[in-house]
Amino acid sequence: MTREEFTHFVEETIEEVICLAERECGKALPRPYVFRWLGPSEPLITENAIEQIVQRVFVDEKHIYPCVDIGVGDLLDDSTLLIIGSVAGFAPRPFGNNWTGRKGPFVRIVGARLLNRMAGEPVGPSNDDIFAYSIPDMENLRQ
Repeated sequence: MTREEFTHFVEETIEEVICLAERECGKALPRPYVFRWLGPSEPLITENAIEQIVQRVFVDEKHIYPCVDIGVGDLLDDSTLLIIGSVAGFAPRPFGNNWTGRKGPFVRIVGARLLNRMAGEPVGPSNDDIFAYSIPDMENLRQ
């Protein structure tokens, strides 16, 4: 997979995870978003998020990090979506299916803070060290 093809794949993945979050919370979500890698003191990426993801995940045409959790983590006070991501510690390898059986490295997740907020429940304090989320594609693996 070329870098250009992977960039397009990341763009499609962002829209997929937003649609997944909409399905999981039962509400339409806005499309403006910012991005942040999970981890202590990771900066909020407000511009060129797609390129930042590509830079971190795509090594070359034969080496891509194979397991990356990505999804809508929360809705910020200004109604901007917070997309979060986390690269697992596996060595890069050729583009293929991830452990959920989906094409590519992205494991789609939905943040508990977003689900709680959309349900009108308390979201709790924000803590960069702890981020709870669900993996909806796990349901497919149980069948």
